[in-house]
Amino acid sequence: MEQVDKALEDFIKAIKYTKIYTEYEEQKEHIKNYPDLKQRIDEFRERNYLLHNSGDTSNLFEEMDRFREEYEQFQEIPMVHDFLEKELAYCRMLQYINEKIVWAFEADFE
Repeated sequence: MEQVDKALEDFIKAIKYTKIYTEYEEQKEHIKNYPDLKQRIDEFRERNYLLHNSGDTSNLFEEMDRFREEYEQFQEIPMVHDFLEKELAYCRMLQYINEKIVWAFEADFE
């Protein structure tokens, strides 16, 4: 297990040195200097998460349209746009890593 722990530590360090991660961290630190804007971003992120994970699909398209319209101008604020763009890239990188690991061991669980 020591070998796996060491490899994981190295892997985590490698992720933290990627351009995607460092740019996300820079944006995150920058946004902290604007507490009101950070609060609005956090509200946007929470509502977006809840919308996509509520399980209620009866009005999903209408709710998504309403959500998109409500936050359209907000997302056009350069700092908001930049933060969300870097966060999305970071999330996609983590999803990619996750998928690669799952696919590598998928056959073990058939």
